[in-house]
Amino acid sequence: MSDEINPQQLPLDDLAQRCAQETDLYFKRQAHDTRYCFELFRRAIQEGDQSVWENIYPCYNLLVVSWVKKHPGFEASGENVEYFVNGALGKLSITLTRERFSGFSELGSILSYLKLCVHSVIIDYHRLAEHVSLAAWEDASREESADPSPEEQALDRSYRQALWDLTNARLHDEKERSVIHGSFVLDLKPQELYDQYRSLFSDVDEVYRVKQNVLARLRRDPEFRKLLGGND
Repeated sequence: MSDEINPQQLPLDDLAQRCAQETDLYFKRQAHDTRYCFELFRRAIQEGDQSVWENIYPCYNLLVVSWVKKHPGFEASGENVEYFVNGALGKLSITLTRERFSGFSELGSILSYLKLCVHSVIIDYHRLAEHVSLAAWEDASREESADPSPEEQALDRSYRQALWDLTNARLHDEKERSVIHGSFVLDLKPQELYDQYRSLFSDVDEVYRVKQNVLARLRRDPEFRKLLGGND
């Protein structure tokens, strides 16, 4: 490692280039210096420079893609890998605040947290069905085979995709889209949603109301009930 260069003194373009070079060495299992990439995260989070994220994403896209593909819940989701890559990086950028970052002293701890974000966004992707499920669908779920066939697995993926497509089609505005995506993809609590989208909501109570209204509307929706196996 070189001690002559202080990463904090480098211009952003030079810092991003060095981070990319060191990341390439990491993938080649060669000696590498993690200070440059850590400094990118520090500027993005501690200094609140949102433009830095545009340089972080390319450096870690391949790494996050590999984590997503290895996750046991990815294939069953039926989603494109980039959906979860963007979700994980987005969740990290929201939840790893300036205050929390002070507890991260090196790059490895940040990447461990990012890997947890990958796990979280994939698991939470499946939570929407649980929150909007009806009793009839729940009863049917109990009868499912403990060892589903490939055909049943494919059907389950198609079902979940149809569920999300219908859900998205039933969302009326940016408030509803932000609440549902934030709640079930980013796994944000109502207060965190309000903090992230203060320009959309008057207070945290409005976040609660929007979420409950959407879920209640979906439960009453005839097409949604039909998809879940309920009676009209």
